[in-house]
Amino acid sequence: MTKIQRWTLVIMGVLLGATTAYAAGDLKPLPGQKAVRVCADGYNLPYSNKEGEGFDNKIAELLGKELGLPVEYYFFPQRIGFSRNTIKKVDPDTGLFYCDVAMSIPEHTDFLKPTKPYWSSIESMVYRKGEGYELHQMKDIVTARKDGKPLRIGIFDRGVTTKALLDLGLADQIQYFQMMPGDARVNAGRIISDELAKGNIDVALLWGPIAGYYASQSDVPMVVQPLNELGEAYVFSFSMGTRYQDKKWNALLNQFLTENKDEIAAIMAQYHFPSLENVNPYPKKRVRKDDDD
Repeated sequence: MTKIQRWTLVIMGVLLGATTAYAAGDLKPLPGQKAVRVCADGYNLPYSNKEGEGFDNKIAELLGKELGLPVEYYFFPQRIGFSRNTIKKVDPDTGLFYCDVAMSIPEHTDFLKPTKPYWSSIESMVYRKGEGYELHQMKDIVTARKDGKPLRIGIFDRGVTTKALLDLGLADQIQYFQMMPGDARVNAGRIISDELAKGNIDVALLWGPIAGYYASQSDVPMVVQPLNELGEAYVFSFSMGTRYQDKKWNALLNQFLTENKDEIAAIMAQYHFPSLENVNPYPKKRVRKDDDD
């Protein structure tokens, strides 16, 4: 190799490195994109609400800031039919879809094209602090007593922990709550604010983000115990979702998630997610499909 050839390779390497570095940090809107148009639930803290107080609101704001675009919302209850009535639905007045990105969708869903996951969690147990007992695992509920009486357990219908509690012989202590009541403004966090904090139940088992957030908001001191005993199979991860045809938009969102990993982690930390340290490795994590339509 001649001296000229060697210098040519060096210069090409420098230019390639500079180009790569520029691309990695250069988030630009797609051609013609005028806003970050988010599909969200207006009454679903800690995820999102109309006041912009949820972690997905904050992450959407960060995305808008990075792209130099305003953030707009199309609100619809996060229930069966969410994607069909939001990101897949066309506004007859404009001919455009109502929104372009759905936040916090299951990482393994067929109804939308998911990005890489940006958060994970597990079911958790919440109880009032200072009641004279400590609960580290579900089996501790069996022997724990409140004023000499068995603990009253609150869970949602179709809860992940239902079978485990029944197998422990706790059926008579369980009070079931409706996960999705008719009023979409009623949030699942009510099991903590309306039931546990007021002493109507002694321990609640529910989804980690809801447990951590509403326990942190309570005037009554609470203990949040992640049920890492359930195993990796019950650690669920969540992504952003786009329409399958919007490949460039999906790729841009993945770039945003990669480049803003630390900023996103800092946002999530404000919402008191239960720790995922020391999760039981068994049963192993499985692929789970979404049940939305």
